Amino acid sequence: MLRDKAIPLYYQLETVLRKKITSGDFPPEAPLPSEEMLAAEYGVSRITVRQALSYLEKDGYVLRQRGKGTFVTDKISKLDLPRFSGSIEDLILMGIRTSTKVLDISWIEPPAIIKQRLDVGDDMKVLRIEKVRHIEGSPFSHVYNYLPPDIGERLPTELAKSKPMLMILEDELGIRATEANQSVEATIADAEQASILEIRVGDPLLKAERTVFDNKNQPVEYVSVVYRADKYAFKMKLKRKRTKKSAGWDAL
Repeated sequence: MLRDKAIPLYYQLETVLRKKITSGDFPPEAPLPSEEMLAAEYGVSRITVRQALSYLEKDGYVLRQRGKGTFVTDKISKLDLPRFSGSIEDLILMGIRTSTKVLDISWIEPPAIIKQRLDVGDDMKVLRIEKVRHIEGSPFSHVYNYLPPDIGERLPTELAKSKPMLMILEDELGIRATEANQSVEATIADAEQASILEIRVGDPLLKAERTVFDNKNQPVEYVSVVYRADKYAFKMKLKRKRTKKSAGWDAL
């Protein structure tokens, strides 16, 4: 039963079915339960079921065939979702596997949080690059890269649409990223993000904020990015501490 009165029923049902598809509960090419069965199982009307299925079909998760039913497409089995598993190499690989559209490149007066992360003075501007990354022709992330002035002034910005930023820093400027501090949180799409990512206002997003450091522990880049939750997975490896006094877990 769907019970959250603050969220439209069709959206709740769509979310439930989407999770079942992506988790493999409904495997590729398998039929979904009939509209009547779904309506009875989740306590909604058939109109609500049709709304949910129409959005799943629009996003390519199901195929509805008149007189035959609704079937899961093979999209999920073919789509290798980008994952960040804790290494700089994974970030570079994600950039290589996706295509990029640059929306804006400009020098800005950074807000306080970016000044702090990049360790720049109050009178300094930073280079901001706004872009959208696509996978299989669909947008999956909206990205802001911020670079300190000494790096931004040397950056060959024409490469921003063809190479991952970390590769540009290393290959063109000789700056090797060795580690990064990153935070990830759940959020929802506002009107601007929904338009850019081709989703609906209120759709779930994963937001990551990352400060990248070089081998001298100097900040070389600050990144703020939101990912479509249906096209991005976050995972980490945990290990048990090797001390006698502690049974906690460390994240790698």
